[in-house]
Amino acid sequence: MRLLALAGDIDALIAQIRLVAPLTALCQRQGWSLTLKSFYDCAGSDLIQADVLVVQRAASARVLRLQRRMRQQGGAVIYEIDDLLTEVAPHISNQAAVRKRVTLLRQCMAQADAVTVSTARLGRELGQQQAIEVPNHALAPSHEPLPRHDSAQAVTLLFASSDRLATDFIYAAVRCLQSGQGATPVRLVVVGPPAQGFAQAGLAVQAEPLMPRDRFVAFARSLPNPLAVIPLEDSRFAACKSAVKWFDYAEAGVPTLCSDVSPYTDVMAHGLTGGLVDNTSAAWQQALHAAVADAAWRQGVAVAARAQVRAHHTLQHTVDAWQHAVLTAVNRRQQVVVPPPGLAGRAHDALAAALDGGLLRLRVFNRARLVKRSRR
Repeated sequence: MRLLALAGDIDALIAQIRLVAPLTALCQRQGWSLTLKSFYDCAGSDLIQADVLVVQRAASARVLRLQRRMRQQGGAVIYEIDDLLTEVAPHISNQAAVRKRVTLLRQCMAQADAVTVSTARLGRELGQQQAIEVPNHALAPSHEPLPRHDSAQAVTLLFASSDRLATDFIYAAVRCLQSGQGATPVRLVVVGPPAQGFAQAGLAVQAEPLMPRDRFVAFARSLPNPLAVIPLEDSRFAACKSAVKWFDYAEAGVPTLCSDVSPYTDVMAHGLTGGLVDNTSAAWQQALHAAVADAAWRQGVAVAARAQVRAHHTLQHTVDAWQHAVLTAVNRRQQVVVPPPGLAGRAHDALAAALDGGLLRLRVFNRARLVKRSRR
């Protein structure tokens, strides 16, 4: 089996989690071949050499043409999606651009033999009743010891997100802790864009940039007395996310407090593998005070959460799901006759292919020029 997997940026974190890591492991296990490319690095010759095309979060006319061409030549197409991109939350930085492409996104999904989703709820909300759940996974188990929780030291509150937070209620709760209302002092570390919001709220914050997944887990593990905090708004968009952030904290050995909403209510046992908190400032203030004051609880939660994730949310689970998705897509494709395009369609595709080829050559030239310039 020859797989060709495409993403907007194949080196992006989400592509690494959803495509690169599991599909690489799958192809190594099955003896299949795998080619990984960004959308605009894919040429028609790449399709000819593949049996299955996987496209991640596609919403462009060019990718739609690639999907149609793949199916017309007898190959199977899998559309991979991990967010409710048909209903993007207002606080997401690129929500306006995503909303403009919803029609193309739906067309790309319709031109697939299988749609893979990160949660069953996401498949239902997308209207894809036959969607195949391919769950997210934790990183490979580390031999590093769990962080030690000491009641005599300050607790590090850790927030991390690739976008802004839509949960302003958290600021008042953290402010109470920083003002010395608790017996144990706290320090605030924020990774990614939310740091600006905490600073604007008048909170003392150690801001850190976004970092690769393995480095982030190592960073979280290195913090003294860490307590991860994941406030999440109660919305359809948020509910369709996966709990991958909790997976990372669990593998790092960092106890976690999460909003009492999906997806965290789907995987966490309150009080045992983490804390689930109502989305009010009062509830968060109470939960943070209790967790900061109880080092033994934090240590026990860290042990239980890591055990839970290592038992039920591993790369092996994701690989097994991907194998099922690939074989299902191939089987469905064999049962469907895709009519060839008419004369007008062939002419349009030929012109588009010529333009794509020219743009691809231009990109290759520009990249080579930039590399040459950087070496001077």
